[in-house]
Amino acid sequence: MILLSIAIVIAILVTVVLPIAAGFWINKKLGVPWSIIFYGAFIYFLVQSLMTLLFAGVDALYQSGTIALNESTYLVLQIGVSILLTAAMGVALRWAAMRYMKEKLDNLESAYAVGLGYGAAESIMVWGLPLVLTFVNMIRNIGEEVAAEAWALSPFIPLALSMERITAFVLSITVTILVLQVFKRDKGYWIPAAIGLEVLSNGLVIGLSELGLGYGWLVLIAVVVMGFNLFLLYRLRAFEFDITRAGGEPAL
Repeated sequence: MILLSIAIVIAILVTVVLPIAAGFWINKKLGVPWSIIFYGAFIYFLVQSLMTLLFAGVDALYQSGTIALNESTYLVLQIGVSILLTAAMGVALRWAAMRYMKEKLDNLESAYAVGLGYGAAESIMVWGLPLVLTFVNMIRNIGEEVAAEAWALSPFIPLALSMERITAFVLSITVTILVLQVFKRDKGYWIPAAIGLEVLSNGLVIGLSELGLGYGWLVLIAVVVMGFNLFLLYRLRAFEFDITRAGGEPAL
């Protein structure tokens, strides 16, 4: 019980506290206003809203028999299409924000802020807040049968979630930096590259998870994916900003 509590607290720190702390760092050290971070969060919520509406319509067609597929095939297609469309919409909206917003978003500091906002919104809303509420209920109902199953959870599961969330943060920022290259290098192929990276990274982790791969292997794969994305950031010189500049001329 103690080990599980520690693991859950670590997961809460990663899914809730870490993105907020990173937002303060970007705001104070890089001089990026919170509004730009919130743009990233808004893009995430817009993507999710569009996906919810789309799949509500598709599911209605499936339930009515208009889409004639067996349940397993439909589930696989739903996951695959969801990963692809989520990536495509997220990249397209990032590009549109950098292209059309009045604020100057096509610089390294702002790209970090947008990427962080996107990843933070997902982390806090999908994982962080539900985890906090679940943990509070577990503590309130400790010793009761309703919480017995939750307390029997392996401590490794919240720790695996923490690692996956850190990987997702890095991926969100990397994808945004790839979109930035459209403006810095004046080459359109960075758009499909950004979509492909997100599809490959999420598809690999989600696909293997659906196949029932053990948490240990999933954590290892997440670490490999994160390492690859960090290498991309390094090759794109995405770490070469001067924190003493506080929003001055971008390094990239």
